[in-house]
Amino acid sequence: MKLVWTPTGGNPVTLGDDSVKATITVEQLDAPALVQKLLFFRGLNAQLVPRGGDEGVFVAVVQPNLSSSDAASTYIKQEVARRGQSGSLAWARVGTIFVFNNVVVSRVNFPKINGALLGVRYTFVYSSMT
Repeated sequence: MKLVWTPTGGNPVTLGDDSVKATITVEQLDAPALVQKLLFFRGLNAQLVPRGGDEGVFVAVVQPNLSSSDAASTYIKQEVARRGQSGSLAWARVGTIFVFNNVVVSRVNFPKINGALLGVRYTFVYSSMT
């Protein structure tokens, strides 16, 4: 798998790539729809009407292959700075590429920090996926 982030007006950045030992685990891919519920007077059942897509959430954990604790500290500062960035995200998985548009990095956290060993959890909110 490969995860590539392209900030608006910036250059693509590879966040994770299994082929170079920056392991990616997708924790969540949520693609909800907006649904309007119509209740009718004395009606037995409500009518559900689709109203398009709502914002989705994509959560991935990347375990980068870093050489030292100093490199890990620099990496942490660099990745925390991505919070609030907007852009697009490409997720390549077994020959299929998913492209997320109108994306915002809503959260970057580190569930595991141990010397040069890191786990970085990215939470992206998106409006469409192709």
